[in-house]
Amino acid sequence: MKDETWGELPIPNIYKELEGEFIHFDLEKEELICKYPVLSKFFNPMDVVLGGILDSYMDCTMGPLSFLLGELVVTKTFTAKYIKPVNSQSEYVTVKAWRDSVDESGSIYKAELYLDNDQIASISEGLFVKPKA
Repeated sequence: MKDETWGELPIPNIYKELEGEFIHFDLEKEELICKYPVLSKFFNPMDVVLGGILDSYMDCTMGPLSFLLGELVVTKTFTAKYIKPVNSQSEYVTVKAWRDSVDESGSIYKAELYLDNDQIASISEGLFVKPKA
């Protein structure tokens, strides 16, 4: 992976730690797809990826998308629903994120996390806002 992916903004360390990869960006659809390997270092004692890591996969796709759409924003709220466990049966997960709406209070981004067999494993929504000075 290159050290810079989003123009002049360096890739965040968490994206490097997660070994994220840009797959597809569609400006017209306001959508970004990223791929992340399923790494055993993120498993809980039941050999399932921690929910916080799943959140990170989704947030680390929504954040770059916001930048690619010209927003310099941070996550204010984030909610997730877990549908299927992510474990060693999957080699990777894919996250599709998109901007759902924008108004004076901020932008709503949504994401879907898929197993490598195309089954949905998690969904999320985040409110992204301009940071206060």
